Amino acid sequence: MSEKDSLLQRVRDGLLFDSYGALLTEKQRQACDMALLQDLSLAEAADTLGVSRQGVHDLITRAREHMEQLEEVCGSIALRRKLEMIEGALEENRGRMPEDLYRVFKRIVES
Repeated sequence: MSEKDSLLQRVRDGLLFDSYGALLTEKQRQACDMALLQDLSLAEAADTLGVSRQGVHDLITRAREHMEQLEEVCGSIALRRKLEMIEGALEENRGRMPEDLYRVFKRIVES
């Protein structure tokens, strides 16, 4: 995996965890928090959790799979990305639209 791919995976992991972390088991949530967000090694996370390195790896793998499945069904990250694109287009075109229309769309995007 290239450095860019690794960075993109870390960003995706963070977005997934922010959106769906509360739906993981406690052990999965702790393992993901330590290894993916706090950047602890598998060995460090394993020591803290009282499991093997392989156990931490398995917890993270299952958590990622679960969060990706949730994203497929719920689409929280995709929706957030679309709203950001709409907000950007709204800001770019603010001068070309009536102010009251801009405010209506801005309220919708921010809610």
